[in-house]
Amino acid sequence: MTASPDQIVVRDALKTYGTGAAEVTALAHVDLTVDRGQFVSIIGPSGCGKSTLLRLVAGLETADSGDVTVFGADPDQACAAKMIGFVPQVPALLPWLSVEGNVTLPSKVNRRADALRRTLPGHVHREPADPRALLTKIGLGDSLARLPHQLSGGMQQRVAIARAFAIQADVLLMDEPFSALDEFTREAIQVQLLELWEQMRTTVVFVTHSVSEAVVLSDKVVVMSARPGRIDAVIDIDLPRPRRQGLLESAAVHDYEDLIRGRLQTAWAAGPATR
Repeated sequence: MTASPDQIVVRDALKTYGTGAAEVTALAHVDLTVDRGQFVSIIGPSGCGKSTLLRLVAGLETADSGDVTVFGADPDQACAAKMIGFVPQVPALLPWLSVEGNVTLPSKVNRRADALRRTLPGHVHREPADPRALLTKIGLGDSLARLPHQLSGGMQQRVAIARAFAIQADVLLMDEPFSALDEFTREAIQVQLLELWEQMRTTVVFVTHSVSEAVVLSDKVVVMSARPGRIDAVIDIDLPRPRRQGLLESAAVHDYEDLIRGRLQTAWAAGPATR
């Protein structure tokens, strides 16, 4: 496979777990291409392999067959060079560090990764982000010295997002980062995430169970079928940017939601889905 310096490319990826009668196929020959600078959401039934696909791109799992490249590098190279930022469901903040300390720590450790990143053909150099400016932009400018236990769940997730953007990663992988938040907090953080993304244009691959969230955030939505995980559809979201909160009420958004829900119903019917 020819590796593209301007795309995340997954080709014919197969991933299984277990052996013999206990073998489970998580991903069945998946193909996906994400262009640099895009915001792409992955949605599908529980257990369809959304997170597994994300972990392949992150270098946290290895495909049994097929290929994965991140802007021309293999995932292990990209991860070692800090080309990839990862935001999980749980913020995973260090409890003894302040908000500012959690955001600045990644840029202080493994400095050799910065030199390695500059040698990879797909890396695009950006000036270092100002952690305080990032935190202020997402509403945490008055919480720089607070410890994680002094923050709400929504505030902790904002810190995790700012930390991921602060390393100026080429790609940001987000695995249902807002799933534990209430609807009001979730919508507020969506707006803040989009504002950061529009400013920095980091490539984002975002796993979600929310149809409306996928539509409002994304340039395209990838719909996956029930296990074994396959890509059922890739839907381009042709809505103007920047996207504001009032967009949720527009007829165009509802049309896209209906289209995606229809494809999800097909995905549910494609096979059993279990966690």
